Amino acid sequence: MRTAFKAARVLPDADSEIRDGAVVVEGDRIVWVGAAGEGPPVDETIDLGAAVLVPGLVNAHSHLDLTHLRGAVPFEGEFARWAERIMHGRKKPGAGEAARKGVREAVARGTTTFGDIVDPRNFHEIVGTFRETGARGRLFVEAIGFRPEAADRVFEAVWDLVEMQALPANVVTGVSPHAPYSVSRPLLDRVVAVADGHGRPLAVHLAETLEELAFLRHGIGPLRELLKRAGADDPSYVPDGSAAGFLKRIELRRASLLLVHGNYLRPRDVPMGAFVVYCPTAHAFFGHPEHPVLEMLEEGVRVALGSDSAASGESVDVLSETQHLARMRPDLQPRAVFRMATEWGARGLGFDAGTLAAGRLADIVAFTPVAGHEILGHPDARCVLSAVGGRVLYRIDPMAPLGETARLPTVA
Repeated sequence: MRTAFKAARVLPDADSEIRDGAVVVEGDRIVWVGAAGEGPPVDETIDLGAAVLVPGLVNAHSHLDLTHLRGAVPFEGEFARWAERIMHGRKKPGAGEAARKGVREAVARGTTTFGDIVDPRNFHEIVGTFRETGARGRLFVEAIGFRPEAADRVFEAVWDLVEMQALPANVVTGVSPHAPYSVSRPLLDRVVAVADGHGRPLAVHLAETLEELAFLRHGIGPLRELLKRAGADDPSYVPDGSAAGFLKRIELRRASLLLVHGNYLRPRDVPMGAFVVYCPTAHAFFGHPEHPVLEMLEEGVRVALGSDSAASGESVDVLSETQHLARMRPDLQPRAVFRMATEWGARGLGFDAGTLAAGRLADIVAFTPVAGHEILGHPDARCVLSAVGGRVLYRIDPMAPLGETARLPTVA
């Protein structure tokens, strides 16, 4: 069955625009994009009228299993203390229900795809979240273990979830050695080997805080004290000296590398081919100085957008991130932000999506009002349709008043 999604404007990618356009979908793929009325015959037309069609927005970094901590853990100046409170808070019940609600809210604002860091203990709950909502997900199974003697046990648990589980078609896996201060060298080596050997994307938090830089440079500071309080310290640890020194231990040939946050990362230290995932609202939540995103883009670094968790950014939808950038970073051009929110996120996560072109996955969203690439920063941007693999997950009448209840198809 062929379906045409028709709208007043189509933005296939960050460089092109079609007035009175259409996107034709067959199965879960796009088969044609162009001017309305010029495409192949279709069985159904979904006419969005005065709206703009864009690729589904991609959240390249989330922690969905922390959504139940939205607004519950204020930041009081020390990241290690905040992280410690998060560690205790994540034990509270309600993580699965909150994750499903967060994803549905994000889908209703145009986010179709997530690169989610998931605690192995919550893996099956988060898989269920994607099964129920229909969103697309790359689940990065988190590896945490700073003591070398824990490496085998942690790796075996990660391996089982990454490689041995039956998953719905909209979910795939990756690996995430959490951060330089939480992963031993033996564990990092094993996780890197499985990522590269099996072509699984790898995501690691890096250069996120000044506390992390102190840990990398001298092996001291609040993060080291946190390890000691948790009984997880390795007294034999020898610091890498810098984020660049840590990156020398990650060599990937077949898998993509996502460096999450990079708030204090120099563009020249980003390995060739790697992606940096910038989380604007979380960056503001922690009060960091201006992110080097503009310098990274100017140096040719591919930067995607993420939300971090609802505990640090209030939501997990990318539209909130792009609207934040429009307010706070006017130095970033709308087309650059558009690419960060779509194409580069999809490519970093290894999905054949992020642009509207024949052969691509049919992840499509529509917004009002009609606008060009600045639509993602428009303060009144409103999602009126979200589709994943051609399947409509969310739709409202573009002419309906704000606040009207959406028609949400049931996801089997």
